[in-house]
Amino acid sequence: MNNKRLEIYKKLTDLGKKITNLNISELQKLDNRKENIVNTPLIQLDYSKQKLSNEGKKFLFEIPDLIDLRESLAALFEGNIKNPTEDKKVTHTIYREADPQKDFRIISSERKRIKAFLNKNLSDRNIKNLICLGIGGSRLGPELLYEFQDKSGPIDIHFCSSYDLLEQKQALAYCNQKETIAIISSKSFETREIMKNFEYLKAWYEKKPGIDLKDHLYAISSNKTAMTEHGFRKENQFEILESLGGRFSIWSAMSIPAFVNSGYAAYQDLLEGARLADSDTLTSNWDENIAVILALLSIWNCNSLNINNHGIFSYSYKLRSLTKYLSQLNMESNGKTINFKGEETPFNSSPLVWGGYGIEAQHSSFQWIMQSKTGTACDFISINDGQIESCASQGMLLSQVLAMTFGERNDDAPYKSIKGNNPCSILQLKSGNLKDLGYLLALYEHKIFIEALILGIDPFDQWGVQLGKKIVSKSSEDKEHLVKYFSNNFLPKS
Repeated sequence: MNNKRLEIYKKLTDLGKKITNLNISELQKLDNRKENIVNTPLIQLDYSKQKLSNEGKKFLFEIPDLIDLRESLAALFEGNIKNPTEDKKVTHTIYREADPQKDFRIISSERKRIKAFLNKNLSDRNIKNLICLGIGGSRLGPELLYEFQDKSGPIDIHFCSSYDLLEQKQALAYCNQKETIAIISSKSFETREIMKNFEYLKAWYEKKPGIDLKDHLYAISSNKTAMTEHGFRKENQFEILESLGGRFSIWSAMSIPAFVNSGYAAYQDLLEGARLADSDTLTSNWDENIAVILALLSIWNCNSLNINNHGIFSYSYKLRSLTKYLSQLNMESNGKTINFKGEETPFNSSPLVWGGYGIEAQHSSFQWIMQSKTGTACDFISINDGQIESCASQGMLLSQVLAMTFGERNDDAPYKSIKGNNPCSILQLKSGNLKDLGYLLALYEHKIFIEALILGIDPFDQWGVQLGKKIVSKSSEDKEHLVKYFSNNFLPKS
């Protein structure tokens, strides 16, 4: 397999050299752009503005069979893929099955408890605020889902994770203890940032006489022992599998905060969309398979074109936090160079994934994309549902794609010349509902898994993140640790 990967890498670099001096507008003349559109009931992909030759495209669609992709996808959906460096099963796709079987019945039982909680009428308790303590996947996913929905409802949601506590301090200024509940989300229930926020929150509740703290606190974690030791009632605990990676946890109880206003049916819509993406990814032909195409394009742009950054720009206010979510998903998964055998992979792995809400990004970072020396590959993501707001944003999106890909030459005023040639794909949701979003997020998960298979790396660990945590812990326990490396002027002032 390693020899196969080396052959794939060499072929990709050779094909890239052949089109070095060509641009996207020239390549598009050689191709039928309609062939580079994939349509599903929930989402549509247009990758006709990629810097991709017909020969390159042909080879890309040979790669899935070279790595036995169909077999690996089937194993993933059956819960038979392992995270080899941590010796854990990979379970995020099991969480969206309609009725998980075998070793995963705990998912079904927890889903019943999620349903019971989300279908409660919290207004009976006069609850007006929910404080959500979580970081990384425990925050980015629920916050994205919350923003995607109509936020009007009886309960205001406040997401907090800042280590300086200012985010929570500002949120609590608008809250009353008796009218506020809190959900503490931490897979390990040891995350330093969240535990610090939790202590601050408890002190805030205790300022109010007559408050029974246990009535107001809920926890989501894989560590049942820690939840109990911290005083959470059993009925206020939601358990996730220890094998569920934080950045893949959006399908579990971790998303409860996003649905306290919209209810369990909305949560089910999210899961249904993801299930459809699972089915399409497993069964579709490679050239009609959006997850596969996205993965292959990423591999192509990084290795054939040597483009080391990938911009993701959403053109819907409902999707304004999407880039943050996908950035963690991609870089924490595939930002690695060592393969399963402990050798350095020849491939360039994950690019820098950045971007943001497109309407804002146009006025900050697009200038750099248009006229800097550095090429950028881009995904433009929108909701094209015929609504007035969507139509305006979609027109803006398409215009920016043309500017980035085709550019404009100006011999009279060279400083006005735009080089173009930045490869762009367009993904559009056909409606603004949660099924479409679930489908999109699951597609990106599969894209990342497929990339990792090609690269020969483990997308489910995060040892780089763990090192940062390890040093923080050591510095906290040993006050002299930082003194060894930094001037006194830079040490924390107490």
